Amino acid sequence: MLKNQHPETARPNGNPAQSALIVGVFAVVTLVLDLLSKQWAWVALKPPHGHARMIWSPTLEFSFAFNTGGAFGMLRDAELGWPVFAGLAALTLVYVFTLTVRSPGGGPLRFVALGVIVGGALGNLHDRVLRVNARGEHGVVDFIKINYPWGGSWPNFNVADIALAVGVGLLMLALLREGGAPEQPAGAE
Repeated sequence: MLKNQHPETARPNGNPAQSALIVGVFAVVTLVLDLLSKQWAWVALKPPHGHARMIWSPTLEFSFAFNTGGAFGMLRDAELGWPVFAGLAALTLVYVFTLTVRSPGGGPLRFVALGVIVGGALGNLHDRVLRVNARGEHGVVDFIKINYPWGGSWPNFNVADIALAVGVGLLMLALLREGGAPEQPAGAE
């Protein structure tokens, strides 16, 4: 065990392969849930054949939206929008992979969080690269809509967006529980 590393913050069984397995399992589960839910929304909610569905009136609704921009539709009209967002997702994946492989410590919660982040990033990356609407625009399927009691709504989002938010929250919690930022690998000082 490295100096200043507490037993409860060590990698699961001190095994980098097990840490990677945790990340991989949670990434795959998150990715599958995201892609299945987006495919359902593409078929069941997308006009002209699909229609919005009120889940919990009037607050929660499933309503199809094809987001050609970034989070919450930002930069929707930017000509190079989808390649930029796809590149950012790819960089996030590389960073998370590096953090997983090179980080000497961390409890299981850290690796669960990283897996959920990877799954969410891959889900939206899949759509940005492969999903194209009838006008030839690349975008992401968003279908979860929260309506405000006073009128209006939060911008539509999807399972990958939820995973990214939850994953970042879990990672922050894990780092706080572990006593700070990830340690530098041995010999990297």
